Amino acid sequence: MKKTFALGVLILLALGLGACGAPAIPTPKAMPTLPAIKVTSKVIAEARVVPARSAALGFQVAGVVAEVPVAVGARVDKGTTLAALDARQLELQLVQAEANLAAAQAKLNQLKRGPSAEDLAAAQQAVKSAQTAYDKLLKPDANELALLKTDLDKAQAALKQAQFAYDAVGGDSNPNAGMLPQRLQLQNAWLDYQKALTTYNSKVNPSDAQVQQALSALQSAKSALAKLTPTPEDLAAAEANANAAKAARDLAAEQLSRAKLTAPFAGTVVAVDLKVGEPVAIGTPVVRLADLSTMQVETTDLTEINIVNIKEGDAATVTFDAIPELELTGKVASIKGFGENRQGDIVYTLVVKLDQQDERLRWNMTAKVSIAK
Repeated sequence: MKKTFALGVLILLALGLGACGAPAIPTPKAMPTLPAIKVTSKVIAEARVVPARSAALGFQVAGVVAEVPVAVGARVDKGTTLAALDARQLELQLVQAEANLAAAQAKLNQLKRGPSAEDLAAAQQAVKSAQTAYDKLLKPDANELALLKTDLDKAQAALKQAQFAYDAVGGDSNPNAGMLPQRLQLQNAWLDYQKALTTYNSKVNPSDAQVQQALSALQSAKSALAKLTPTPEDLAAAEANANAAKAARDLAAEQLSRAKLTAPFAGTVVAVDLKVGEPVAIGTPVVRLADLSTMQVETTDLTEINIVNIKEGDAATVTFDAIPELELTGKVASIKGFGENRQGDIVYTLVVKLDQQDERLRWNMTAKVSIAK
């Protein structure tokens, strides 16, 4: 027992000596640095399934529905008529516009061809004749005046002779003067003389009315001749009229074509909201068309905080609430550049193009998109 006590004392003494003056324990060597563990994160967004191509179609003219040859579920090719309006009035407008164009073009073509030789010769002759008549009226021919003066002198001589014969049988004092042949001869001679006098005077001193009439005839003839040879201004005006008529025809044709609603691409009719006989306003969506053979996914709640870490071409994984066992891969095809306010958050629509299709996918199915940062 004493040996045990002594041993304990020795141990306590040794510990005390070490605390008071023993050398320090050496520092252990540093352990080598291990590589940092790489932490991965993903952006997860709510989404919906949509066709890669769809359109809500409406008429570009107002009217009354005349035909609806398709029904919901019908598969149609590009250019197929989906609906048509009553186009009778538009057809009449097109016929009138085409007639106006034909008339304007014919006039332009005639001006470009110029007059025929026969028309030109006839117009020139008309001007020549009108000019001659006008000149003769202002300055009558001397020979013609001489002939007219001779006729006037003859008529005057005949009048004197008739007067002498009438006076020889008593003239107006004869109680039977009205029955005398000499009186009738005197009257005829008087009329011939007045006619010759009027003709002579009209040549020597024409009236203002005669001068104006001759001048008007001359101007008309010259105008008709000028119209046969169009000026550059005439051609420009005719060409402008033809162009305006063509534009009116094209507009009428375009309006008529808009009376039919046609498929802009091949797809499936998913909605029809019109009936025969109903009026339709411009721009109102009446048929919805979609290409259901190719579906894609659009996000609905991708915020501005997450969008900055995503770029086009990033890989994505898509799961679907209605098909839990289905997981499809794809890539970010596009990111909408404009953010929209949704319940206080600015969200951006992101489109994921799927690597493969699944026939169970339907328009507006909900989905989740997972994109690795």
